[in-house]
Amino acid sequence: MNPAKTPGHQNWPFGQIDLQEHNDKSSIRVISANGDLILEYIAPDDSSSSPTRCKWRVASDCLTSHSPYFQALLDPAKFSEGRQFSAQKQAWNETQIPDSTSQHELPTVRLPDVHSTNRCGEDAIELFLKILCLDSFDQTERAVFENELKTQSSSLVARMIDLADSLNSPRVVQDILHRIGYLYGKSKPTLLARFNTALLSMKEDRIRQIIFISTFLNDSKLTRIMTHALLVVGSRSWINGLDCPEEERLRWRLPNGLEEEIYYRRQCVLNTITDLQAYFLRVYGGMEETDTAKPAANNRTLGAAFTASAHTLLQSRQFQCRGGFNNSSQCDLFQLGQMIRFFSMRARTIFLGSTLIDPDFDSLPNEDGHATGESRNDQPPGPPSDITAIIASIKQYPDYTIDEAHTGCGVRRRIMPSLECIEKFVCDDRGLLGITPAVLDTAVSDPSRPSKWTLWADFMRKKHSVDISFARVTAVYYPSAPSKNQVTRSTPQEELARLLFTAARRDWSAAGSG
Repeated sequence: MNPAKTPGHQNWPFGQIDLQEHNDKSSIRVISANGDLILEYIAPDDSSSSPTRCKWRVASDCLTSHSPYFQALLDPAKFSEGRQFSAQKQAWNETQIPDSTSQHELPTVRLPDVHSTNRCGEDAIELFLKILCLDSFDQTERAVFENELKTQSSSLVARMIDLADSLNSPRVVQDILHRIGYLYGKSKPTLLARFNTALLSMKEDRIRQIIFISTFLNDSKLTRIMTHALLVVGSRSWINGLDCPEEERLRWRLPNGLEEEIYYRRQCVLNTITDLQAYFLRVYGGMEETDTAKPAANNRTLGAAFTASAHTLLQSRQFQCRGGFNNSSQCDLFQLGQMIRFFSMRARTIFLGSTLIDPDFDSLPNEDGHATGESRNDQPPGPPSDITAIIASIKQYPDYTIDEAHTGCGVRRRIMPSLECIEKFVCDDRGLLGITPAVLDTAVSDPSRPSKWTLWADFMRKKHSVDISFARVTAVYYPSAPSKNQVTRSTPQEELARLLFTAARRDWSAAGSG
């Protein structure tokens, strides 16, 4: 949230009180029927000769009792605006005519032409003023307004919360949204009760708005579910990492470190999927380093040492072929080739490139705008951003066989349990990968104060290892404890998810053995 602001000439460019009779008879929207103040907002960047003006009749006592910002602004002992407003109000009370046009004679204050009001819009301003002036409503008006607010769109409510925070008035907004049981738009409450695939079809902005509102309302369960959804579906603003230039469309960048933590957790999940693929590429390619090969690597000399270490590695290699035939090496190489082809061309989860070319090097383009020898199709499209779609694409891996004698030698039977282990954490309806902020006491907490949650980076610093077998995490190893810690069925699934996705090393060898 933005830091609290106070009014005044040095802080906000708040408009001057208009002490003259207004010739502008534009429509005034009545929020408080007996209001004694007109608030005016002029929309920015209006190309028309007569700018769009919005005016609201409000009750100053309601504004000052619920908003520290307006309390300071209209205080005659603090600012000239307050002294002018007090004098003009007294004059109006003495001369007012019981006529509908008399409201145009009320003192007028112009809302600040700053980023917070401009980006929120007049509909958010009006909703915010209605909440501040709710005490001036009669019983029927109050009931109608609260019923409408309960199902108001998440976009409008999120913008209104942003405005209230920038004007140092979050408490009154938080209290009423809690009291009416805000439903985050017209969605059925059951839709947001658990993580499901329907949430992944939401637009990213709406997911972010719901996260923004739920953290403001200290709704930790919904925050966990929706941050899990954003983690799974990904963000268009994360294509080049978190350090990409700010764009105007990225309206709902999450505050207080939420954005960074969700991105970090997503990268941990994607790293785990990458590690699983790399494991099978290594073992089928004979690149998995064994204990007998390590001494040779430590005693390298120029020339023949590389040949010797390669010979040692070949001798110690364990073929993955189940048949044990003379052509086991050919079977492994066949499976390796099929893996590379599937992961790079069909699942699009790996790519083949060169380590010799400087990534900043750009060869001279030809007339078509492409470098010599470069094809428009040389770079295949990347994988889908949705993690559930990535897992589903890898699960389409066929059961390749080099011939009938090598049935079951492929990767499919071994990779499926590991994928199911990852998938059960990603698709769990409790949102196990989401962020759960600490529940704050709404009676005493500051809505703009950052909440605390468990950082996954803290788990990664422990440098632990995990064993995966039978589609679940079965053991955990910590450097400080040489013996393994057996995982029991009573271990919380949320903790197992963190252990799996933040592990320094994962043993996939037992995941699909047999």
